[in-house]
Amino acid sequence: MTHLEVTGDGAHFEAVIVKPGFRGPHRVRQHQLVYAALGGRMRDEIHALSMKTFLPRGMGGALN
Repeated sequence: MTHLEVTGDGAHFEAVIVKPGFRGPHRVRQHQLVYAALGGRMRDEIHALSMKTFLPRGMGGALN
């Protein structure tokens, strides 16, 4: 299961992403996966994105 919380003002956003697929990759790679999923939106619609990535609690993460 993936959990996503996003807040922002239309151009600047903060996201908390909890995803089992984050098991293994380092934090930089986790962020790259999120940027890849957003594709052209990072260039065209989103000016700034601050994110925190976690594994679900049952997989060793801090959040569920």
